[in-house]
Amino acid sequence: MELKQAVETIRINLKSHNDFKSNPIDLTHPFIFPFQGREIIKLIIIGQDPTIKNVTSRKNITRTLNLDKNNSLRRYIEDICSGLGITLDNVYATNLFKYFYTIPPAKTMEVLKMHLQPNLELLKQEIAEYNNVAIITLGEPVLQLLTDEKSKVRVFWDYNAETGSSNGNFTFSMAKENKLKKDFSPFPHQPSIRKVFYKNTLAEYLKDMKIKYFV
Repeated sequence: MELKQAVETIRINLKSHNDFKSNPIDLTHPFIFPFQGREIIKLIIIGQDPTIKNVTSRKNITRTLNLDKNNSLRRYIEDICSGLGITLDNVYATNLFKYFYTIPPAKTMEVLKMHLQPNLELLKQEIAEYNNVAIITLGEPVLQLLTDEKSKVRVFWDYNAETGSSNGNFTFSMAKENKLKKDFSPFPHQPSIRKVFYKNTLAEYLKDMKIKYFV
């Protein structure tokens, strides 16, 4: 089934079978296409959903993470790519939820949990063709949806609470331990990279990831 049609089927089914009054699916805006680079795909990026607070601006979003436009999120992704020795043209970016909600669902995680299964199965089908490609997730909610609700990005970045820095023993989410059934490396979302710990640790985490996947 074509991706757009599959997403439409999912959200219509969810809308018709469930009444999530805390945050209904927004059926007035279209499905958001993945971003796909023009060269060999070497990195898959998984975001949460495209829901921005400003409803009138939603019509301007046409690609996952708005990577077809020059903005702070794109520059963050470009920094990640640079640290891995690749470019944005080597990226395939998609969201776990490829449609809008009425409001950004950060405070209605119960809705995302209830809507997870069909969207997760579609995501697994979507990225199945990319074998041995590094995967990263953006943001703690996505990490928690794919692993455990208590998961923290900083744990994978080996955060030391006493020093406020990393000890450098970096890890990733193993396929056998997550719902995606693929290894992936958790990253904070773009606003959080400004926090001192993540800002100071990003280069070393990328260096470790580069050794694992790109050398």
